[in-house]
Amino acid sequence: ILTNPAQHGPHEIEVWRSGEGKTLIRLLDPKERGKYLLRLDGQVWFIAPGAKKPIHLSPSYRLYGGATLDEVLGLRLARTYNVANVSQASDPDGVLAVFELRAKSEDALFSQVRYVVREATARPVSATYRLRSGREATAVAFFDWNDRGPVYARRIVVTDMLRKGTITDVEVRDLQERPIPEGLFSLDDASARRALESAATNIP
Repeated sequence: ILTNPAQHGPHEIEVWRSGEGKTLIRLLDPKERGKYLLRLDGQVWFIAPGAKKPIHLSPSYRLYGGATLDEVLGLRLARTYNVANVSQASDPDGVLAVFELRAKSEDALFSQVRYVVREATARPVSATYRLRSGREATAVAFFDWNDRGPVYARRIVVTDMLRKGTITDVEVRDLQERPIPEGLFSLDDASARRALESAATNIP
């Protein structure tokens, strides 16, 4: 569930992810049914019912005008960044490890990241994404960790530092591991996505 003060009401999405390079976002708002965002190896595509072909979008595309897909889905930092420096800090809850990261590629949307992890739990506390100039672009904070089953933050707050501190609140309702049809990630064949919509429609 995504909530953004600039939008009217919350928005619900469903995410299907296979490995590091394939992500499908299914838009669940009643007026958006049948629409998808497909992320393949860093490229983003919009798929709509009846459209002749997918529409290519910028990697900086903001979901519902709020956070980018990487910020909502969780950017795979180890794949994209190298560790430039590690230091320690603390807050009222204990010791923190602070990682200064630098992008491996000049094409990365954010060239620098300050990634803060709580040492006692090895879980992220925050991530601050910076532009090549060093200006802070986005701040992400992680809250309310799930300890039963898969470990994940149930709530993620994304603050857009470039747009007057606009906040997108991301609530993760459920996280499951299940077989994923490869066809869901096809740009040319929509049959697997149609089957997904049909199955959802037939649920009593």
